[in-house]
This record gives sequence, structure tokens and C-alpha cells, in this order.
Amino acid sequence: MRRSDSEAIEITLEQEPNQARQLVQQLLQAQDDDADLWAYLAECESELRNHNAALKAWAHYLTLDPHWPEAYTARCDLFIEQGDIDGALTELKLVKEIADDDARVMRAEALLAEAQGQLQQADELYEQAEQCDALWPAPPRVSRQALQAALQRVHRGGSVRVEEMPESALPHGFLRLQDVTADGDAIVYARNLERDFDQDATVMDLVEAYESEVTEE
Repeated sequence: MRRSDSEAIEITLEQEPNQARQLVQQLLQAQDDDADLWAYLAECESELRNHNAALKAWAHYLTLDPHWPEAYTARCDLFIEQGDIDGALTELKLVKEIADDDARVMRAEALLAEAQGQLQQADELYEQAEQCDALWPAPPRVSRQALQAALQRVHRGGSVRVEEMPESALPHGFLRLQDVTADGDAIVYARNLERDFDQDATVMDLVEAYESEVTEE
């Protein structure tokens, strides 16, 4: 794949994932043995929330390059999003055979622990990942009371309640930020909001991210 094609995909993926997918699919018609293109296709499908299509694209990627840990951890995250714990465990088992001490693998283990309600273990794994590679910092743990009060001020509807994680993947995926009732009350899942931040993040940083995500929805 040419560098110009890669740059075009990455730029388009940020703004128009559907258009980026079309570009990748066109390139694959002539270069279907290019592992990087299959990775880009998987990322496009993930952005479009086509989880099964993303899983298939990553699976094809692994037939071409079975040694990149991030392909396995991406599949692990997708299985968790769908509530498929067994699928996630399978991917973790496979990737730990080739990269047991990789920070990305530790992060995937942490996410799986959160999905299973093992929050203390998850935090320990996040810390281990950061110690292994500073590029993967542990998420902040802000005051839940302060977060709830700040979210209440910006929520367009009824009351806001903050919880750690969803109890299931239904109805909109395990990594969703919130559930909203018919009356407009919101349950916001703090750990799914904190995960992309580092320890320097403030409550207002999280609230701004929440507002941005809700607006896009």
C-alpha cells in the first residue's frame, strides 16, 4: 500500500468512516493480500459499529500477519462490547502466547476484568500496563459524587445516576457511556467514560467528553 493511500484512509477515517471504508474496499480489490488494508477495514467497521464485520476483517488480517498483538486485543474488545466473554477469553489466550508482557494485552485483560465486575483487579492491570509502557496510562478515578453533580448540570433531561459499568451488553454494547429511560433519566457509566483519559484528567474533562459523545449520538 502506498503511503499516500494510508494517509488518505487515516484522514478520512476520523471524519467519514463510511467513505474511508469505501476507499479501503476499492484498494482491496487490487491488493487483497495487504494486511494493513484489512486492519484499516476492521477499524472502519468498528467506527461504524459493525462489530461482526470488524471481527471478520481482523480474522482475515491474522491469516496474513498472526504476530501483531493489537489485532487480537482489538478482537477481544469487540467480543467484550458484544458481551461475549468466552470469545474475549479465547483472544486473550492466543495473544498471551506471543506477547504476554505487552501493555496492550494487559489493558485488554483489565477491560475484561471490568466486564466481569472485578474492578480492583482491573485497576491493578491498568497500573501494570502503565508501568510496562507509559504510552498506556491508567485511567483516572474521579469522585463519583462530583462527576454526578457535574453531569446533572449538563444533562438534557431528568436525573443522572453514575454507575461503574453496565450489567450487560444490552441494548447498545458493553462499552456504552449511558442508558436513558423514557422519562429522560440517565445512568452514566463512569469507567467507560474514564478509560481514554490519564491520571491528569479532571471531572470537567470527562463531562466535556460526555457532552461530545452524546451530541454525536
